[in-house]
Amino acid sequence: MHKSSVSTLVILSAFISAPTLSAQEATSDAAIVAYEKEYFEKFAPVTLLDMLQRIPGVQEILNKNREQRRQARSGGGGAEAQGGRGFGSGGDQILINGKRLAGKNNNINDTLNRVSANQVEKIELIRGAAAGLDVQSQGLVINITMAEGMSTSTTFWKLTGRYFIEQSKIPPSLLVSHSGSSGDLQYVLSGEVKNTRRYASRDEEHFNALGVQTGEKFIDNATITQSVALNSNISYSFEDGSDLRLNGLFDTGRNDRLEEQEELGSQPLHTLWDTDNDVKKWEIGGDYTRKLGGFGQLKALFVVNNEDNAMGIIRDKNILTDVEYQYGQETTNLDKSEKIFRVSLTNNLTSKQSIEAGGEAAFNTFDKAFVDNRRSSVIDPLSLRSSDNVAIKENRYEIFANHTYNFSPSLVLQSSVTTEFSKIVADSITTNTQRDTSFTYLKPRMNLRYDFTSSDQLRLTVEKKVSQLNFNNFVTSFDQRTDQLVFGNTEIRPEQVWDFSAVFEHRFPNDAGSVEAEIFYRDYTDHITKVDFTEYENLAGNNISADEFFALPTADLDILRDTTAFTSKSGNIDGATAKGIKLKTNLRLGFVGLPQAVVSLGYVYEKRRELDQFTLDQIGFNRMSDHTFTYSYRHDITAWDFSYGIEGSFRSKFGNRERNYTWPWKFGPGYKIFAEKTIAGGYKLIAEVWRMDMGTGRSTLTYYDDHRRFNDVIERSEKLHKSPAYIRVILQGTF
Repeated sequence: MHKSSVSTLVILSAFISAPTLSAQEATSDAAIVAYEKEYFEKFAPVTLLDMLQRIPGVQEILNKNREQRRQARSGGGGAEAQGGRGFGSGGDQILINGKRLAGKNNNINDTLNRVSANQVEKIELIRGAAAGLDVQSQGLVINITMAEGMSTSTTFWKLTGRYFIEQSKIPPSLLVSHSGSSGDLQYVLSGEVKNTRRYASRDEEHFNALGVQTGEKFIDNATITQSVALNSNISYSFEDGSDLRLNGLFDTGRNDRLEEQEELGSQPLHTLWDTDNDVKKWEIGGDYTRKLGGFGQLKALFVVNNEDNAMGIIRDKNILTDVEYQYGQETTNLDKSEKIFRVSLTNNLTSKQSIEAGGEAAFNTFDKAFVDNRRSSVIDPLSLRSSDNVAIKENRYEIFANHTYNFSPSLVLQSSVTTEFSKIVADSITTNTQRDTSFTYLKPRMNLRYDFTSSDQLRLTVEKKVSQLNFNNFVTSFDQRTDQLVFGNTEIRPEQVWDFSAVFEHRFPNDAGSVEAEIFYRDYTDHITKVDFTEYENLAGNNISADEFFALPTADLDILRDTTAFTSKSGNIDGATAKGIKLKTNLRLGFVGLPQAVVSLGYVYEKRRELDQFTLDQIGFNRMSDHTFTYSYRHDITAWDFSYGIEGSFRSKFGNRERNYTWPWKFGPGYKIFAEKTIAGGYKLIAEVWRMDMGTGRSTLTYYDDHRRFNDVIERSEKLHKSPAYIRVILQGTF
């Protein structure tokens, strides 16, 4: 399927200059394509999300926002997934009335599905640098203009059910959203009950160091997620021209996971993992804008949020004797909060230049406690194996200035400089130690946009970025996948990146799509990865380096391996880089008689490399693929009020490494096939078939004794990961 998709891209590229592209349906200039509300009438949209899905290139941004949020929630993807610090200058790529949504948990993708389509005036696609927006982006920014001065009231509802064929269950979810406007007041109030399931299984074959099979293991996993969320978005325009927007979120729920493992062979074993995770979070955010005469325009944003997370894991064992007993118990309690405040003034220096200057303050707290209790037999009491309790406070202050220079309608330069002052205090209650560290970062940025023609654009960007720390790395945790502790490190520093990129985009006439190519290079300082924290000594008890230790005679090493506490933690290294290319195209198929069909293809080659801290080899970043291919196809048959399509992705093999194991993975393909039909009464029926790539594929987990540098293999497991496809049925409407 991968080869055929690439062939399709080549064939389609041969038609890009065909004169039979679809008729012009959107107004545009060199940098902006505007879709008025009349453009969407033939699609009979219900929500703002319905409208965005009809614009070529937008689905990619929606998918990226969804994936970044998933990685941030799970703590996966490394420091890159944690994103920038605070509001920053990059921001979301989707704006409402030129402003980002002042929220973190209450994110933009969720909001899109709650806004009624009849409240939208137009949607603009802005390519490259542009003045007057809340973000600076070298890519595509979507700006949604809401209708004003009219009284509306709409209630949107959506009923969702997921059907897993193997489990024959359809847990329902319900979303009800009431949106409206009255004069200068606009509001969206919604409530959602989520009730989702996820099933996965795994077949394993275990081999000893000689390659002889020693057993098999069969794993079944079921995850049940239930939550209730209340959201609000309110905006008001005052007579003096100022605007106020407020957002609120309250979300409470639970995530229960039951995993059953049956191991056969030389060490038969039945293990049951029972995980209960209760989560409660709330958030309040808002922004205020006002013109201050000769001082320019004032913009103020704030976000205040909190999350409580309590997780308990109980592990039961049954070893041949048919006697079941509680073998282990892990508990984790997390309480974290964030407060961000940002104020700026924007003024026009000349008819071609504008400047925004201001400051931002952020105050984060993160208190996490972990306890691991174990016992070796049914007659032993549970005893403490490991514990960690860390309280973290981070105070960060920024001053910034963003300058935009419109040299001409075709040449725009945006430059900015941000100076950050931050302080992290981490108190380890377990060890009675404290880390008190201050940082100062200078973060410049330059973004040049040049329009060769109304269709061809070049974008050049140079930027210094500093990542938001994932404080979970500060605290010890238990990794159920590898059945071992992951030790915390309170000394981790934020990751710094110099990012260089050049993008060329060609847009086809008559809103027929676009093709884009990007080359990029990133240089990392304080890259966060797994680091060897072992305190090496020789036979005389003198501290030595790792290289000196592994160069010792074999007889010395045989003695020292029994007394050395080999330890690894997340830490910082220098010398990491990333380089690559991105290619993507979005095409309307008017040249083959399907003007309302859009195909999108994308390919990313990103070679991320770092020095393996245990073997000193050059390796890829943990859980990061070099090659990613994405595709999507959507066809709207407006005469039938019907749409259908497919989207999916492929990823190349990636690695996951620790001090004592290697774990290369190859995910299976992920896809979504969908069909939508507007039925009597204006209701919309949607059917989707999903298969997530993260639930399928093959991997090889190899354990080593003590340290991989000894190359002393203990066991190898060949794993086949399976996750059933499921059908999601949605019925939605308005009244």
